[in-house]
Amino acid sequence: MKRLILVLLAVALAFVAHPAFAQRQFLTIGTASVVGIYYPVGGATSQIINQADIGLRATVEATGGSAFNVRALAAGELDLALAQSDVVFQAYEGQAGFEGEAVDRLRTVMGLHAEPLHLVCARDAGVSSVRDIVGKRVNIGNPGSGIRFTVEQALEALDIGLDDFEAQSLTAPEGVDFLRDGRVDCFFYTIGIGGAALLDISTSQDVVFVPMDEPEFESLVDEFPYFAFTEVPAGTYRGQDEAITLFGVKALFVTTTDLDEEVVYNITSTILDNLEDFTQIHPALNLLTEEDFLSGLGAPLHPGAERAYQEAGLL
Repeated sequence: MKRLILVLLAVALAFVAHPAFAQRQFLTIGTASVVGIYYPVGGATSQIINQADIGLRATVEATGGSAFNVRALAAGELDLALAQSDVVFQAYEGQAGFEGEAVDRLRTVMGLHAEPLHLVCARDAGVSSVRDIVGKRVNIGNPGSGIRFTVEQALEALDIGLDDFEAQSLTAPEGVDFLRDGRVDCFFYTIGIGGAALLDISTSQDVVFVPMDEPEFESLVDEFPYFAFTEVPAGTYRGQDEAITLFGVKALFVTTTDLDEEVVYNITSTILDNLEDFTQIHPALNLLTEEDFLSGLGAPLHPGAERAYQEAGLL
């Protein structure tokens, strides 16, 4: 028995002493709910990192989403995370829900898929532009949510007040259910293109996806770095026969200055080198281009990411 223990101890010490094992760094990526887009994107990203021989091992953690992730990064509880660009901006600048607790160490690794503001309405509601919501029953998102924040900015740009229509303050999933039950005429939803909730409602109900391309939104995109326009290809949703332009936020891959420059450089370079595999992770990423990595950012680039983009000729 004593000999067996000594053999097992020797084997264990050999593994620890092996260079690849000893030098491997373990990282945790924060995502969101397992039923959303962030979780599979984070999982596939970790797979690409783990398969590359760069001395890193990434695992994914389901979390409460963007605001939770940013605070967890600040507290050192996560190494990397996915988060909405507007939340990242607010956290970096110490605005909105982060007033008095700015996370100035927050840095962007890369911009990911668009998370545009969708306006979905029952076809018989007669809504063909955002201004047509006046007098309708519309869910604008629960207070404090990213959806609500974006909707309020969009409506303010159009000079539409909350008393101009029957505003509902439901969560995004509740808004979908209320439209299905006929209790609202429309709902706003900030989500990646091809999100399951929108695919489902378009197949089960006769709905329209309203363009969000008013000229007033151009000034928002120019003023706020976390906003961007995006095009939804024709046929993405049932009944959406033409491409439409939406505006809204983006998903970002973020970290803090606490994460070593070389680590971030290796991660960014690995994803750039495996871009084709990366864009097949989820339908939301299918149209992702190298240029998208650098647009709609809510916080400065991490030095490691910046170096990778410079070497790739993107900066």
